[in-house]
Amino acid sequence: MQTPTNLPEALQYIAKQQQEKIASQITEAQLKLLTVSYDKAASYTTVIIFGGYAGMFALWQLSKEFLSKEQALWSALLVLVSLLSFVLFEVLKMILVTRSVFKKLAVLRAPGVRGDPQRLLAALTELEESQHAGLGGFLVAWAITVAVALGGA
Repeated sequence: MQTPTNLPEALQYIAKQQQEKIASQITEAQLKLLTVSYDKAASYTTVIIFGGYAGMFALWQLSKEFLSKEQALWSALLVLVSLLSFVLFEVLKMILVTRSVFKKLAVLRAPGVRGDPQRLLAALTELEESQHAGLGGFLVAWAITVAVALGGA
């Protein structure tokens, strides 16, 4: 836009600059939130998986001498099923989180919405609504995983 020459153009120019500034601030805040959320989710998953393995091996060391060979094999099989279901769920969760992060990044980096706060917020709201629609399947997978993981343990 050229330098404004009269009052209405100056007001329009200032309003446009303010909108771009607000949209930029929203984008930056969302990017920071997204980065922190992704880092926390990745750290949590790593800690939980390592903790699960450590706990399983500690219990195995404490109890294996008191079990018959058949009991030990069944215990090992059930622990394996429990750990596999848990690890597979955590991997699935991380895939879903990663996809969600990349979709949000795409919205935040889209040139059409970066300068317009209304379009940016509308695009973010639309993305959030579409992600909530797929949450039901995730909750079913979570319930099945908890049942299998606890049943196997």
